[in-house]
Amino acid sequence: MNISLDNKTIFMTGALGGIAEEVIKTLHGSGARMILTDKVRREEALPVLEGYGLGEVAYYEMDVTDPDQVDTIFAQAHADCGPVNVVLGHAGGTGVFPFGECSRERFDHLVALNFTGQTYLARAALSAWRREQIAGHLIFTSSFVSRIPMVGISAYVASKAALEMFAKNLALEYAPHGIRVNCVSPGNVAAGSSKLVYDNDEVYRAWVDRISPLGRRNSARGIANAFLFLCSELGEELDGHVLQVDQGVGLPKLG
Repeated sequence: MNISLDNKTIFMTGALGGIAEEVIKTLHGSGARMILTDKVRREEALPVLEGYGLGEVAYYEMDVTDPDQVDTIFAQAHADCGPVNVVLGHAGGTGVFPFGECSRERFDHLVALNFTGQTYLARAALSAWRREQIAGHLIFTSSFVSRIPMVGISAYVASKAALEMFAKNLALEYAPHGIRVNCVSPGNVAAGSSKLVYDNDEVYRAWVDRISPLGRRNSARGIANAFLFLCSELGEELDGHVLQVDQGVGLPKLG
């Protein structure tokens, strides 16, 4: 099936992560115009992005935890490369930090990165779309742990759970304006920060291996296909939805 995104201009945060590479390649390969952001300096980011094989690409240095930066960069990108009609709030990250050993500063940073920063992005995009009467689509990257408690990542779990409910509330509030809000919720992906923790934390690795009913982890390609579906006409009737692409790890289990 040939899925075309020729009419999509997509603004994406967290563009230099392991999962992001596959998402970008997939969306760009289907015709989307990609506007990429990350907190990495431009001179360091461009060689990485060139390695993706995309040709010339729009890149902006942006820290999602800084609301002024988010407002400024989104407005600039929307004016220079837009109009943007799809926004992917993909920036995020974690580590294994038991609550009692996690400093207040680290905890607050993780919440800002995974949740509060997404509210800044949403405010910038939704304001522009309402002002210009654009029926935009906002898609957040969540996680299966928004529904499954896990020891050692309390900040991450709480922020992803908040993100999903935030997305549903935005979907309801902005539906009258033709604006949609959805989430992609991966399982444990063999890429990015998930792979880093999996490879370096024996307890976490044993837990991940145990909870997958299918006995395997997600691929970055599988997550990219979920974004492709949501960005395309195939997913145009989904709103306020959390698309679980998790190899079944989110299923309730006893024992």
